[in-house]
Amino acid sequence: MQTPDECRTIEEVRSEIDRIDRAIIETIAQRRAYVHAVMRFKRNEDDIHAHERQRQMLAVRRAWAEEHALSPELVEKLFRSMVDHFIAEELALLQVRNGTG
Repeated sequence: MQTPDECRTIEEVRSEIDRIDRAIIETIAQRRAYVHAVMRFKRNEDDIHAHERQRQMLAVRRAWAEEHALSPELVEKLFRSMVDHFIAEELALLQVRNGTG
């Protein structure tokens, strides 16, 4: 692993970006496994949408973004997209579990 300042060519920079992107994808896959695990505790669509939990989680992610000099709007948009996708997966799992899907 090289720091950005240690990279001497565009290929080295791109290689590091690719490495980071792969790690991000692996981490999203880990997150998805926990999303599926939490389904053991959710009984209905309201539990899945968990609007208050989403609000709190997004506020914390925005704060984390600011701590790292990132755009809170960007981070919120990324997390909203991911959460929306996972909610759709959870709703499908709920339908299967309830025999309605």
